Amino acid sequence: MFFSIGTPERLSSIGHNVSSIADAKSKTEIAVIDDNAFAPRDALLAHKFRIVELGPDIRSVDQVSTYPIVICDVGGVAKAFGSPLEGAHLVAEIRKTYPDKFLMAYTGLTYSLGITKALTAADKLVEKDASVEAWVQILEAGISEVVNARSRWKRLRQALLEREVELFEVFKLEQAFIKAVQKNQPNYLAEVAKSSAVSSEIKDLVVKFSATAVASLIGTALGL
Repeated sequence: MFFSIGTPERLSSIGHNVSSIADAKSKTEIAVIDDNAFAPRDALLAHKFRIVELGPDIRSVDQVSTYPIVICDVGGVAKAFGSPLEGAHLVAEIRKTYPDKFLMAYTGLTYSLGITKALTAADKLVEKDASVEAWVQILEAGISEVVNARSRWKRLRQALLEREVELFEVFKLEQAFIKAVQKNQPNYLAEVAKSSAVSSEIKDLVVKFSATAVASLIGTALGL
């Protein structure tokens, strides 16, 4: 049995940190992992998206830590990871470490069952010959998702529940997240996570979320 002192904060007390999609675009960098030049790049730049091409030579998922949206080619990338699934494996690994990110995989081919299964970690699958209109629609939806504090937390919360973290621990972390956003103190959530009764793996997951997602959300809200 446990007792809660005071009234818990509601997740609905926090929300959007930007006033418009145009404002959100200007504050959201989108990472692209591809072994070729990213074909839609110029068109998307004309639509005011912030595109950063990282190339194919990704050796750690932490290389995308600061990007809330990641677009990843399926073939010819992330060979350092040693998986025949290449980009699909990378997408799955990014999802494990940064479950709050909006992940997109794109390809023009049909792949094996193993690759198809790994790609279920992506939020969206996009064909390489997709229209500019399709890219714009998906990216704007992704940006709307990642700039919303509630949505970012719900993504992490789902990951915590899938990892069978006790509900009370998830509740305490959620309260810490809300206070971190309200107080503009990203380290607040990290400190609570470090002292909570969860595994070291979960602590690391939440600390990384605090350092990337929470810090970004607070920075955006403060116009930094």
